[in-house]
Amino acid sequence: MDRRRRGEAVSRPPRSRAASRWRGIALLLGVLGLSSLSGCRDRKEEARQKAELTNALERYKAQVAELQKQTSALRVRFDKLPEDLPETGPARDDLHALEEVVGVEDGRTKWLSMQLDQAFASGDQAAIDALKKAIPSGTAGTGQVGVKVMHEILALERVADQRHFFEEVDAANAKRRQNAP
Repeated sequence: MDRRRRGEAVSRPPRSRAASRWRGIALLLGVLGLSSLSGCRDRKEEARQKAELTNALERYKAQVAELQKQTSALRVRFDKLPEDLPETGPARDDLHALEEVVGVEDGRTKWLSMQLDQAFASGDQAAIDALKKAIPSGTAGTGQVGVKVMHEILALERVADQRHFFEEVDAANAKRRQNAP
């Protein structure tokens, strides 16, 4: 009798294909269910990362916008200087360089914004990590160039004011000489 029990236990009747398929489907659904649960956690982390990177990018955009305002104000002040004023070359060159850098940084913020949207739409973690490194933390170097240009323009404005003052003095002296008997 022991042999029969062993034999029966070892030789089971074969399962039907339908039962095997149902088990396979159940296993697949279980795996998908678990992966969707882990996907929820990934989505929460992804949402946190997106908020963090979006905030960093918005701060950088605000800094670049402030630099654009400052640079345009410097351009207006520079354009008011007399064209024949000596020593304007270095200030003009620095102002052009500053305007170019600020323009490039503005384009960079727009490109980073587009890349950020694409990276999170695709869910590409490598692209997201690359964006973390690509978003600058500040514009300190560009701001220092802006301060340098401002000081150069201030010096040129003083020279222009002195020149204007002496031109007025010379005009008043010439008028006085004409009226003198």
